[in-house]
Amino acid sequence: MTTVRAPAYPFPSARRSLKLVQRNAVAYRHAWIAILSGFFEPVFYLGAVGFGVGQFVDSIPYRGTEISYASFMAPGMLAASVLNGALFDGFFSPFFKLNWMKTYDGILTTPVNISDIAFGEIMWAVMRGTIYAIGFLAVMIALGLVHSVWAVLALPAVMLSGAALASGAMILTAVTKQISSLEKVMTLVVFPLFLFSGTFYPVDLYPGWLRPIVQLTPLYHSASLLRGLTAGIVDVSLWWHALYLGAMFIICSAVTIRLLRRRFAD
Repeated sequence: MTTVRAPAYPFPSARRSLKLVQRNAVAYRHAWIAILSGFFEPVFYLGAVGFGVGQFVDSIPYRGTEISYASFMAPGMLAASVLNGALFDGFFSPFFKLNWMKTYDGILTTPVNISDIAFGEIMWAVMRGTIYAIGFLAVMIALGLVHSVWAVLALPAVMLSGAALASGAMILTAVTKQISSLEKVMTLVVFPLFLFSGTFYPVDLYPGWLRPIVQLTPLYHSASLLRGLTAGIVDVSLWWHALYLGAMFIICSAVTIRLLRRRFAD
């Protein structure tokens, strides 16, 4: 059996990683419905829950001020839209490329190496997440759910969130070998993350023992960062959320590359 060996470049190259991004863009040029689906799901949640439940809730307390329920929930759904992009492009799509289609085996016969593949897939996920975010932010602005000029920093925050979430999803790609594991990941990881990361109501409402667990989740930090920017509640805590996401991106990217190298070395 022939073993595919990656070129021995130790670090990702932006130029080589962009080649993978270009390859993905060409491959998905006719799959626009997949991009739209990741945008519409959080919009539907915002309409059904944000404005539906919001009719019965005048306002909710958040970091010493009162905001409408829809204004609280919308940034959480914005973060969830980034999660959708990161999950699809950082886990589902790479899983099939790695285990079924053997796409990466062919790519590794070129000067592109494993580091480039990991970084390229993360870059692609960030691009997709940013596309979702631009559309969702436009919806938020149209509905009057953006209350501060600090919202101009929401897109950089979205890109940081996308990089962190996609790099975490790539770890799942590297360790998952059976298609049956996809359902387990959705049920045991993604769905609880979506529901219990401060996306629908403030973390202060959780039981005391659960709050520290919630505050360790990346979606909590992403939603809190975006909520602070769109609501104009800007303080030093936003730096903590940004640092968490940045550290997650760096650590998870390094772990992903190491795990993928082991996969191809076997």
